[in-house]
Amino acid sequence: MTMLGLVIKGSVPLPTASRTDLKAMRYLASLMHSRARHDLLNTVGLLGNSLYLETPGILVRATACAAPLFLGEMEVEAVATGHPVLLLRHSSDRLAADLKVDIVLPGDGDLAWFLDYQLFRGLAGDSWLVPSDHGPSIQLMRHGLFLSEQAPYSDEWDRNAGLERASAHLGAHLSGGWSWR
Repeated sequence: MTMLGLVIKGSVPLPTASRTDLKAMRYLASLMHSRARHDLLNTVGLLGNSLYLETPGILVRATACAAPLFLGEMEVEAVATGHPVLLLRHSSDRLAADLKVDIVLPGDGDLAWFLDYQLFRGLAGDSWLVPSDHGPSIQLMRHGLFLSEQAPYSDEWDRNAGLERASAHLGAHLSGGWSWR
């Protein structure tokens, strides 16, 4: 029996990663300029189908399932590994570039949750996760996730333009000829 089975008995693991899942996970790794390893958790007996971003030490997963599915599994992974976990939620249409991100950050005896975030791309090519409603913005950098109370946009028009830039950039990667297997 794996450690995960002892922690959440009867839990349903994420389904096998699809091609779109793999592309979305690799895309996030490229935004953070990070080297990625596939299935780190599988080697330690936890859930497979994840991507481990080595430089910042972040676990990334992707799924076409809507929230709140798999939040419990994210929590277990964060607690068991001590690493932040990002779950990329994309539509079931493999070419749609409508990515939402759920994040759990382990801390000293507590977890910080950031749900329903969207990709934002600045004019200089910087990448952020911004909340759909309210909360801190999260900059994606090579050495980790940096929370900021200051938004990377000045107004609603600037926000929408950055979301559209990010969507177009992601769409180009999802429809491109990348092969990750």
